[in-house]
Amino acid sequence: MSRAFVAALSALLVAGCAQTHLNASSGDEYTMDVPMILSPPPSVDADPEADILFNLLAAELAAQAGDYPQASRYYLDAARLSDDARVAERATRVALFARNFERALGAANRWLALEPDSLEAMQIAAVLEANAGRSREAAELLQRVREQVGGEEGYRVVVSLLVQAEDRDAALLALERLVAADADDPTAWQAHAELALRFEEFKRARTVARAGLERFPDAVQLRLVLARALSELEDPDAALEALAAAVEAHPDRRDVRLAYARALVEVDDFERIRPEFDRLIELAPEDSELLLTTALLALEAGRFELAQDYLERLLASGRRTEDARYYLGRLHEQAGDLRDAVRAYRRITEGEHVQDADLRRARLIARLDGADAARSLFAQLQDDSDEEYAQRAYIAEASALREAGAYDTALQRLAEALVRFPGAPDLLYMRGLVHERAGDIPAAEADFRAILEQDPDNATALNALGYTLADRTDRYDEAYDLIVRAYEQRPDDAAVVDSYGWVLYRLGRLDEALVQLRRAYRLMQDGEIASNLAVVLWELGERDESMAVIEEALERDPDHERLLRVQRELLD
Repeated sequence: MSRAFVAALSALLVAGCAQTHLNASSGDEYTMDVPMILSPPPSVDADPEADILFNLLAAELAAQAGDYPQASRYYLDAARLSDDARVAERATRVALFARNFERALGAANRWLALEPDSLEAMQIAAVLEANAGRSREAAELLQRVREQVGGEEGYRVVVSLLVQAEDRDAALLALERLVAADADDPTAWQAHAELALRFEEFKRARTVARAGLERFPDAVQLRLVLARALSELEDPDAALEALAAAVEAHPDRRDVRLAYARALVEVDDFERIRPEFDRLIELAPEDSELLLTTALLALEAGRFELAQDYLERLLASGRRTEDARYYLGRLHEQAGDLRDAVRAYRRITEGEHVQDADLRRARLIARLDGADAARSLFAQLQDDSDEEYAQRAYIAEASALREAGAYDTALQRLAEALVRFPGAPDLLYMRGLVHERAGDIPAAEADFRAILEQDPDNATALNALGYTLADRTDRYDEAYDLIVRAYEQRPDDAAVVDSYGWVLYRLGRLDEALVQLRRAYRLMQDGEIASNLAVVLWELGERDESMAVIEEALERDPDHERLLRVQRELLD
């Protein structure tokens, strides 16, 4: 069993309806140079209380010596002899700590026998039974948990327990048994479908949700779960249809309309977005949280005028004004109205967005008026007592200088920062990027390797070094090994997938490279990824598509240096 499962079991204590942390053992962990091994008392006719005390003493000594497997054995023996539920509870926790789940289950069952209404014991035993593949026993315990917690919260607790089980089939079967015994409760069907979603059993989630809706056509939460399952199955039309049906059945439910609006944004259905947004606002015109959420959905959809309308209405209301100013700045920045963005960020003087707004304002001033114009603001931010924020300010200025081609000045700023924050990984990473852009590949490699000396599995540094070697040297095999190590950690990170595709291209594995680069571009429509994809398409003879990818990317970022260079090189 995995460490994740152990950690999950250690978090199953529930007080009332809320989960709290469950420590596997109390007190500090002790170590001794030589483990102490005790033998049981020689007399078989010894007093039972003496046997209990012996086992407890032996268990504690073994625990102090760091021999938790031995401690768990002694504690279980003590629990079987003792009528004190606290001994059984301690035996359960120590067995969990020792990762002996058979003993943990035996101790938990003893705990339940002595304290039948213990919610903690029920939950631990239920998960252990499910993980052992015993769905019937798990279901019986979970039914008791559900009844004790009560109401809809009972099923939420059941799902939060079962999601920890490694035997997913047994967990789903246990919940299926609960549903069979409680088939007249739509919450039971919803819980079953949600657990299937959590286990990425999307077809099962769809099947359960549809079966539940046949019995309870007005169950709005089941419709939302069905829509999520359909969306995961890449059936957006069916997902929208399910949400539209939920809206039609419950036109005044804000949560339903909000889910529908989000889905419309995801599929870029602009014709239906505005009416849905307006209807959301009509349902609660004084709800500033809803007004902000709707504005952000419009911003995500690229509907800048609509988003600006909602944000200005929020600003005029006098509520969430700092949020409204910050996202107006983000809106202007996305729309290319950089002067308006600077003005919006300058108005933010308090709240959670102050630091980010100041950094964004400094970067935009550097972009609009040159790095010298932003120097005093960057210097002010770099003097901040918050060390993490000060580092971000150095990185932001170095990034702006790098984009402007002022490599020497960028390196000077980063050298100053590294004197103040020696060995800071983020600063080393930024300096490596500057060296790479300046063409000093040995220096870039040295910075990335300095990070890996501190943290050999740092995926960001592995990817950066691997991509640099693949792109700027002929050390392709070495680059491949580095990138694969990063890919194993972050298989859905667009930058890592792009690196993986690029090194495959360098190794001559063009068909494989195309698959990865297409996937990277789906994950993030970035100019550099687009340039790499275009190169591989061109090499494979797909020249019209290659140029189409570049032209589309240049529409978003007309000054992208790598895109322009690749376009020139391919057409020459």
